Amino acid sequence: MDAIAMKRMEDFAKTILYANHSQQEKVWQALEQTLTKDEISGLKRYVGLFHMFTDQRFYDAVKKSVGQQLYKELHTA
Repeated sequence: MDAIAMKRMEDFAKTILYANHSQQEKVWQALEQTLTKDEISGLKRYVGLFHMFTDQRFYDAVKKSVGQQLYKELHTA
């Protein structure tokens, strides 16, 4: 991916993350007019991963939650 495309993706992710829930929903709905469901799903995954790897508190919360879920699944049989 070239630097310009990468910067645009980061800017898009930041825009989505700074928006409130209602604004985010409007963006995703607007994108449904031009993108496929798979493309939108990919963008949502990208935004989520961008958030996780750029926000230490969010990363720690995800890590803790996944660890708790794994522990629960491994110790209940």
